[in-house]
Amino acid sequence: MSDKHLPGTTFDKRRGKWKGQYRKNGKTKSLGYFESQLEAYEAVLKAKAESQISTEDSEILLEVLPSYLSKSASLRHTTDTIAQSNVLIDSPWAMTLMEARLFVLMLRGLRRDDPGTNRIVVPLADLVGEQPIGGRGYKLLHAALDGLDAIRIDLPMPNRQQDYHKVPLAHSLQLDSGAGTVSGYFSADVMPYLTSLVDNFTLGQVADLLSIRSVNTHRYYWLMQMWKFKSPHTVAVEELRRLTTGDSAYPQYSEYRKNVLKPSLAELNELNFEISVVENKVGRSVDSVEFHISYVAAKLQSRQLQLPLGEPTQLLEQPLIVPQHERVAQRLRKLKLTEAQIKQVIQVLPTEAEQHKLLKATHPLLVEYETKSKPFDNIGGTAINLLKTTFPNYYKAVK
Repeated sequence: MSDKHLPGTTFDKRRGKWKGQYRKNGKTKSLGYFESQLEAYEAVLKAKAESQISTEDSEILLEVLPSYLSKSASLRHTTDTIAQSNVLIDSPWAMTLMEARLFVLMLRGLRRDDPGTNRIVVPLADLVGEQPIGGRGYKLLHAALDGLDAIRIDLPMPNRQQDYHKVPLAHSLQLDSGAGTVSGYFSADVMPYLTSLVDNFTLGQVADLLSIRSVNTHRYYWLMQMWKFKSPHTVAVEELRRLTTGDSAYPQYSEYRKNVLKPSLAELNELNFEISVVENKVGRSVDSVEFHISYVAAKLQSRQLQLPLGEPTQLLEQPLIVPQHERVAQRLRKLKLTEAQIKQVIQVLPTEAEQHKLLKATHPLLVEYETKSKPFDNIGGTAINLLKTTFPNYYKAVK
């Protein structure tokens, strides 16, 4: 019988462990056995949260699947959105930036109900841009294919402490310099987590993913997309490391924050995300991080990061199509300012530095408003008062 205080948990006397389970669509799903009741209950809460797909994602998936998993895949696929099971996001693997991009482009080439017998073909131009590839470039491509071929994924098992199921991500990878393509297959064991997307899946925008400049940001992109519908979402620091850089990297949280967390979120906020964090402490140490996440579906044209193969440490990005003032206008509309007020703000604060400061200053207010963590009688008036306080020039203009 389930414990009424911590529903979904029961003690198994024979095993001497706590079992976690929850009901979905009238069926009971087991989550395995745990050493403590609290661990079992945390697993129950996590499973329930992850099973709640947002209405927006559900609607997008209905539109995406016919094209994303098209029955007739051409060499240059035009799909804007890709998807993968949350199981894969929860089972991170180490990748370079080029390997991450190749994974995205292979994912884009899947077809509906693909049994895995059709080779996925990716044009080299989609992977590295239109630049010529020299000898050093081909060596880097070979290394990326070697790295992708070596990736092994832990798939879920009833008892993670005893059972084992690790499978390759991809196989039979091929670089054809004459045709200008890279091709390969996803492994048969992984295919259900890429094509049979019934629940617990996450969508990603190809244009976003191909513009990202850091492999850490790639990991955070998928995590933020997965967590956005249950924002604010709190994650233990140890779990955050496991999901992004691995347990052994940056053991000091201050170093992790400086080198991974802040740069990744800053890059995502340049896209269509608006993310802020709250650090929860136990004593003097940060124990967990609370993410406040909002995302506006991409309205930009495709913008591809070019990977210069001659100088792999340098990354060049094509300029964004939408100027800064459009982002400011979008932000102020969310805060219920009128079009006349928005026009005045942009006129009084014309520089990019001022507009960047505005976006940064108004972000916490927007998070409070959208998450309803703080009541507002007049969010537009509150936003105007914030702008007056932050920008003396604007205060004088509306005085």
